[in-house]
Amino acid sequence: MADNVTPANQGRKWTDLFTARRVIGGVIAIVALLFIFQNTQKGSFHFLSFNLSAPRWLWLLGVFAAGFATGWLLKRHRIATSKKKT
Repeated sequence: MADNVTPANQGRKWTDLFTARRVIGGVIAIVALLFIFQNTQKGSFHFLSFNLSAPRWLWLLGVFAAGFATGWLLKRHRIATSKKKT
């Protein structure tokens, strides 16, 4: 009975797991986290009439998350527009 059991990653190479896009994304995430953890002092945020004070890492994490979300949304928009053209 154990003869027909196969591992889930049989036939897959390590290059399938570590694509250029994943490696670059991982490096960017690591650099962003290092930058965030090195800036732990308090910082102020002034926008229009809002004045807020919080740790800088929180502001940086928010900016990083906003950039990630923007890239993700634009990628989805680009895929949707390219499908409409064909």
